[in-house]
Amino acid sequence: MEDRVADLRARWTPEATAAAVAFLESRPVAFDLPTMEHDGVAYLDLRGLRIEETQIDKAYLRNVNLRWAVFRDVGFKNARFAGCNLSQATFNDCYLRRAQFEKCDLVNSHFDSCDFSQAVIAESRIDFASFQNCQIGLDNIRFRGDAGAQAMVRVCRSLKLNAMSTGNFADAGHLTYLEKTHERRALRARGDWARWAGSVLQNWLWGYGERPWRLALFMLFNILVFGTLQYWANALPGKVWWEHLYFSGITYLTIGYGDLAPNGMLARFFAVLEGAVGIATFGLLIASVTKKVMYR
Repeated sequence: MEDRVADLRARWTPEATAAAVAFLESRPVAFDLPTMEHDGVAYLDLRGLRIEETQIDKAYLRNVNLRWAVFRDVGFKNARFAGCNLSQATFNDCYLRRAQFEKCDLVNSHFDSCDFSQAVIAESRIDFASFQNCQIGLDNIRFRGDAGAQAMVRVCRSLKLNAMSTGNFADAGHLTYLEKTHERRALRARGDWARWAGSVLQNWLWGYGERPWRLALFMLFNILVFGTLQYWANALPGKVWWEHLYFSGITYLTIGYGDLAPNGMLARFFAVLEGAVGIATFGLLIASVTKKVMYR
């Protein structure tokens, strides 16, 4: 593979590179650039091309094979890539403002310190693609509808790490939720039912830490359930349901005013159990909310 890539790059003489750049800039080309056919589609074969420190703004590339290409400090403002093969291509310090990637192959491509402001990656394969220190938001990407669950896990993880490195914690949180959601679907597809059930429970409980409001509703539900159980067990003789609900609330939140105390072994067991559940869920809620506040 290395020899093949080296051979591909060796063919790019200064003359051939200048002709390729002219083509990318939509200028007349008096050079016979290579072509190839793949799956019945004719591609302009620019594999292994290396371009540095130039502007190729407003370029329109359709069915161009740029596999193993290297772009460093290249401006692609308003450029459009349609049906192009960019797998294992490298973009370093490139300006991709308002660029569009439509139905492209970006598998194993690498983007480092690139500006994706208002850019769009639509219906493209980005499995194993890496983004490092790139200004790219979640709204820049329109995921393929036929992407596999495990592929989406890898994509979301890569984008999440990039979002965290650039301080975009809102996107990082949303990508964390998407990553765990696709991971749950992958577990179901593999038949790993134990881990799938645990993932379903985490999602239902607090959305993997990204949906604290779910945990707050769960806590309220627990207070109602334990209050009803205490009322059924006659924990507070002579007291109505609302007073049992009040007792349940101060027990769940571990306030413990001491004005009410459970009567009977079953009621005391419910009280201890409720306190333990309350401590656990309240701790999770504090952790989730703290994360959200700190990342804003």
